[in-house]
Amino acid sequence: MTRIWVVRHGQSMLNAAERMQGWSDAPLTPLGRDQATARGTDFAAAGIRFDAAFSGDGLRHRETAAGLLRAAGSDLVADADARWREISFGALEGASARRFFRLLEAHRSAENPLVAALDDLAAHDPLAESPGAVAERALDALHEASGAGSEVLVVTSGITIMSLARRLGADLSHLTTGPANLSVTTVQRVDDGWRVDRIASPAPVASAPDAPSR
Repeated sequence: MTRIWVVRHGQSMLNAAERMQGWSDAPLTPLGRDQATARGTDFAAAGIRFDAAFSGDGLRHRETAAGLLRAAGSDLVADADARWREISFGALEGASARRFFRLLEAHRSAENPLVAALDDLAAHDPLAESPGAVAERALDALHEASGAGSEVLVVTSGITIMSLARRLGADLSHLTTGPANLSVTTVQRVDDGWRVDRIASPAPVASAPDAPSR
């Protein structure tokens, strides 16, 4: 059985500046580097030994993966893959997060305001991606990662994680915000399908996972 540990990157300079960060990129802050080290130490304490590692191709993804793996006592170097990028926000790339919050407010009556806002953005901006498109490219990368070993690390971004989990049928109703930096989602390959056991959890990885969502 393959277990894939999907981890959100550490705090970046654009995160700290409250700027939209999709395909735009920035290095980790000192806090972000500390977060990656702490999570790597956490994996080591839980006895997790990775057989393979992948990350988005952004600097924040690669720095997080490197710091986490080093702290976990692993000699692996994560393979950078554009399919694990964050969603593209198109013309909102690098903009103040307040601009996107205004778009969210316009869709507050929708069943899922975040998805509705992102779909609206993609419908009007040819450079923006929809959550569905992001989920499909991440699912393709997930299938590839599942053949790399029994314990696999993936470092990616928050909306990519939520879009993929939603595509796999996970219940996200308990999430009131996006995944925290270095939160962990676990996906297991089961027969011909997938099971999401833990979603965006900031808890130590040795703690009991959330109840399976499907």
